[in-house]
Amino acid sequence: MPFVNEFIPAEDVEKYGIKAIDEKFIVGGTDARDWTVDRDRNIYLRNVAMGAGAELELRNQLTWSFYWRGDLLTLRLDLLAATGGPGEPGWSHWKLVWLNGSNGLPQHLRQYKTQVIEDLKAALTIYQGSGVYSADYSGYSIALEIGEGCVI
Repeated sequence: MPFVNEFIPAEDVEKYGIKAIDEKFIVGGTDARDWTVDRDRNIYLRNVAMGAGAELELRNQLTWSFYWRGDLLTLRLDLLAATGGPGEPGWSHWKLVWLNGSNGLPQHLRQYKTQVIEDLKAALTIYQGSGVYSADYSGYSIALEIGEGCVI
C-alpha cells in the first residue's frame, strides 16, 4: 500500500504513542490529528509544529515527526515555495534544515540514508502541501533540497 493522507485512527494513536509524541512539541503539545502513512512499510510523516509570526520565512518553518520502520525521527523542513490549485498541477519546494537536531540519523540507520530521503520525498509528494486538507490537484510533485548544514 502506498502513502495515503488520513486522519489518525484511534488504534494508531495508541500503537505509535502519538499522545506522548505530542507533548514534546509546542507549549502544551500539538493537536495535529492527520498524517501521511504507508502502513505496509511502517512509515509515517506528520507535521507537529509550524513557525509563528508574520514573516513568511518564519511561518514556513515546520517541524515533523517521521517514523521510519521503527525509528522516530524529528525533522525541520522549510517550505520555500508552492504553486497550484484545485484541478491544476501542484508543486512544492522543501528544504531539509535538520534531522534529529544536528545529530542526523541514528548510527544504525546511516546505511539507509538514501532510502530514508527517498521515502521522505515520496511522503511529501503525497502530502501535497496540506495532507488531508490538500486541494484536488491534477498531479503533484516536490523538490527537496538538503540544507548546507544538515547532517544526515
